[in-house]
Parts: sequence; C-alpha cells; structure tokens
Amino acid sequence: MEESTKRAVERALAWTGPIFVVAMVYFWGMMSHNIPPPNFMAMTPEQLIAEYYGKYPEIGVGMIAVASFGMFYTTWSCLIASVMRDENGQMGPLSFLELSGGILTGWLFAFTGAMWAACSQLTGTIDPGIIKMVHTFAWYIFDCTYMITTIQMFGLGLWTVLNRKQTIVPAWAGWCAMAIGTAFIPLVLMPFVTEGPFAVGGTWNFWLIFSTWLFAFFGVYNFYLLKHVYRSPEAQRQALGFAATA
Repeated sequence: MEESTKRAVERALAWTGPIFVVAMVYFWGMMSHNIPPPNFMAMTPEQLIAEYYGKYPEIGVGMIAVASFGMFYTTWSCLIASVMRDENGQMGPLSFLELSGGILTGWLFAFTGAMWAACSQLTGTIDPGIIKMVHTFAWYIFDCTYMITTIQMFGLGLWTVLNRKQTIVPAWAGWCAMAIGTAFIPLVLMPFVTEGPFAVGGTWNFWLIFSTWLFAFFGVYNFYLLKHVYRSPEAQRQALGFAATA
C-alpha cells in the first residue's frame, strides 16, 4: 500500500473514535433515554413497559443505530493496536490484549443494542415478562462482562506506562486508563441492588463509570491518536521511539 493511502486509512479510522462518542451520547444516551437508564431491577415488567419502552417508542430506532455505530469502537481499537506494534512490525501481548478487548467491546455494543431494539419493537405484542427478561439479560451482558474492556484498558495502559521510549501518549493517561478499568469492578453488584451508588443508574455504576470511561479514557486516547496520525511518517517513528530512517 502506498504511504499516502496508508495515512488516509489511518486518519479515517482515527475519526471513527469521535463519531463513536457522538453516536453513543445521542443514540444510546439521549434518543434511547439512558441518561440515566431506568432502574429496571426495582421495576415490575409492567412498570418497565409503561415507564420506558411503551413511553418512548423511538428507543427501537436509537438502539438499532447503537448496534451499527457501536462497531466503530472496534475500528478505533484496531488502529490503536497497529500503533502499538514494535519496530519490527510485530504485535506483543499488550497489543493483543488491547485488540481483543476492543473487538469484543464493539461487539458488546452491537449485540446489546440489537437486544434492546428488539424489546422496543416487540412491546405490546409479547408478554411484558419476556421483555423484562431480555432487557435484564442485555444489561447483565453490558455491565457484568466489564473485564472485556478492562483487559483492553490494562493492555493499553501498561503499554503507555512501560514503553518509555514512546511519546505519543503521556504516562499519566496510561495510569488513568488502568484506574478506570479497575473502577469497573463494582459493576458486578448491579444485579443485586435496586438503589444506591451501585444500582444500574447509580452514582458509581453509571455516572462515574460511564463519564470517566468515555471522556477520561476514550476521549484522551483519541485526542493523542488523532495528533499522531497527522504527523509525518518520520515524526511518527520518532514518537514511537524507533530509530530514525537513513
């Protein structure tokens, strides 16, 4: 592939990051009325229909969009993994951790988005108990499989901190990524509580976790990634700590 084409592809993939952020805030958060999400653990099936799916029919459209745009997280993660290669072009274990976590996180948005869309589209045609079962199952997948994204954040964070030659991303961003990944652990408490900070829309498990992950992790790394792909090829090599080409 010609160098100009390679750079154009990298820049296009880097911009899928900001597109992902805007799409998730609008389609998942605003259009699907998840800021904050309904406290379904404290609701009967009939309440979930009356106060959420039956009240906001646009949720179906919003979640279908989530199922599509959610995969932009995967395209962005693939670009990050390519940047993490060593001087010989090889991917090490940390880059594989980042890549596998990013692929599965993108799939998670697509899969759960489709499940929530189905709940919306089938409201009024099937038993409310089935709607709540599917809705709950999707949220269990969304929150309780947090290790998928935590693995990615630790792979990327460790690479940032331990690879002292690279100047693409500052070390503090790596420490921040690992701290946020660790903060995901209380998400496993969501199925067992109906109120308080660890509820599905609680202070910790929603407001703190989602805001820090989206802006303090994803936003920070995307900012530095965009800066990197607009450097010249030689400046990119220098930022990665590679020897200058002759």
